[in-house]
Amino acid sequence: MKFTVLGSGTTVPDPERGPAGFLVEAGGAAFLVDGGSGTLQRCMKAGVDPRTVDGVVYSHHHPDHCADLVPLLFSMRVGPPPRTQDVAIVAGDGFGAFLAGLKSVYGRWMQPGRGEVRLRELPLDRPSEVELHPGLVLRAAPATHQACALHLRFEADGSSVTFSGDTGWSDHLVALAAGTDLLVCECGGSDEEPIDDHLYPSAIRRLVQDARPREVWLTHLYPEVDPGRALQVIAEAGVATRRANDLDRWITPTRS
Repeated sequence: MKFTVLGSGTTVPDPERGPAGFLVEAGGAAFLVDGGSGTLQRCMKAGVDPRTVDGVVYSHHHPDHCADLVPLLFSMRVGPPPRTQDVAIVAGDGFGAFLAGLKSVYGRWMQPGRGEVRLRELPLDRPSEVELHPGLVLRAAPATHQACALHLRFEADGSSVTFSGDTGWSDHLVALAAGTDLLVCECGGSDEEPIDDHLYPSAIRRLVQDARPREVWLTHLYPEVDPGRALQVIAEAGVATRRANDLDRWITPTRS
């Protein structure tokens, strides 16, 4: 399994960091995970044409996490050549209403070529599991946020990557991230200036102490967050922690 960071930033414009977006590859399949503006270009830089992905998994539908949905489907429509396969979208319950609103604005431009959008909505009140592709499993759980928010854990090749999505403190995230190989965790606020429904360094330290992931990558740091201080606080949990950068790639480690 490969997990590539396509956007490690926030909605605040940054020349080095795009809004949230990731790419999961396993078993010959590729899925975008979220996708703020600019995700499609960075996906190309990562060596994958986004028009060919098997689908998209959304943690929630705030603009900095899904703004490239319309451009993605439009690009599949115009080709060349136009897409012929269906596109899977997996998201929290209620995403269908959001998608219908977009279609009411853009109409046929959201038709991915000769394929169809196949939406699967996951529950917001309990954990769930779905096989995205043979050998690639998604486990999800409700997040403490808005816009149909979920935590996401991808499992393949005996390894796992867990993405917090945007969230406040969440016991569901502790359970989902338990023992994961890589925890990709948002750090939207600081201890001095916490943001509602977002994590901050001391909360992430507690999360890491409880879940014991093998490694932690921080994303989604707003300008008020001091990256060095955040890393220092979280590293007190005794787990390797670093700030993710756009186009960083994690690959299933070789087991001894």
